[in-house]
This record gives sequence, structure tokens and C-alpha cells, in this order.
Amino acid sequence: MFEKKLAQIILKDLDVEPTTSQQNAVDVLSSFLFDDDQHSMFLLKGYAGTGKTLLLSALVKALKQFRISSVLLAPTGRAAKVLSVYTHKQAFTIHKKIYRQQPTSDGLGRFVLDYNKQSHTLFVVDEASMISNSSPDSSVFGTGQLLDDLIEYVYNGKNCRLMLVGDTAQLPPVNLSLSPALDVKVLEEYNMKVYSAVLSDVVRQS
Repeated sequence: MFEKKLAQIILKDLDVEPTTSQQNAVDVLSSFLFDDDQHSMFLLKGYAGTGKTLLLSALVKALKQFRISSVLLAPTGRAAKVLSVYTHKQAFTIHKKIYRQQPTSDGLGRFVLDYNKQSHTLFVVDEASMISNSSPDSSVFGTGQLLDDLIEYVYNGKNCRLMLVGDTAQLPPVNLSLSPALDVKVLEEYNMKVYSAVLSDVVRQS
């Protein structure tokens, strides 16, 4: 019952006639959000103009009615600002949210994985195609594997889950043919139940 109610609210908040792929994505997303399996995540893929950001905006508003908290993240400051504008909710860079600075003897400092104090929260990451799982040995952020750190951070919280949103047409991280954050098989290797949907109808909604 709650799944159908949430889906109805999201579709209503779209303020446009939903495409077939949007309808399917909302149905799958609603099933994910009310799944009792806490080790689950949702992957939403779609090319530019298929309504990913529009759906995120409607989702954020709908979650408030079900008292489900949300945290919006993006890989870069610019992407976070764009997400904030469309959703009317503050968004953060992934690094700012999941890492905290730890002083070191050399005075340079490094950033370690922070503790997730959130509970019953959906973490939504836009532009997930930019998320890499490798970095130079000199990386000062966590393990140097951003996807690993992101997943560990989110699921260390009480009943917190992750939603990854991205465009497979965008360039993946360097030396990769596909971003690991947009690959269902890679995500399943984290012992996660992965819900996924693809927005395939390019409509470039305003």
C-alpha cells in the first residue's frame, strides 16, 4: 500500500505526463524504498534529457511526506550546486560529507572516513558516472577508493541506503570503459541487492 502511495505522489509531483520508462523507474524505486532488506541500493541510469533530475526533485518532496530523510551528494561542487537548484535542497560533495580531516605528524593532514550519524536516510548521489574506485597512491582521502568508502559510510548508518544516478554516455573515470558506480555487477559484489531502472525516453523536460 505504501509503495503505491509513494509512487502516486512522485508521479504527481513530476507535473508532466510521465514517460513509460519514468513510470517503471518510479515503481521500482518505490519497491526499493519499502524493501525490508537494508543491504539494498538503487541504480538509476539515463541519458541527458530523460528526466533524471526531474524525478529526483519529485522524490525529495515525496520522501518528506513519509518522514524519510534524504541527503543529496555529487562528486563535484558544481554538480552539487546544480542538484541543489533543481531539488530546492542543499547538496554536498561526496568528499565533504563522508570524510573528516585527521592531523598527521608531517603537518599535512589526511582525510579519514567519517562516522555516519544519519538514520533512516536515503543518500542520493547524482552524476555517479564520475565516481572512481581507484586513485593515485598519494591520495589523502580514505582508502583512495571512493566507491568503497561511499558504500561503507552510507551503510554504517542505521537503516541508511544508497541511490546512484548517472548517465552512461558521460565519460567514465580515467582508464575505465564504464564507471563502477553504474555497473550492476560491480555493485552486487558488495553483497548488495541492487534495484535498477533506465530512463530511455529523451524528452528534455523543463
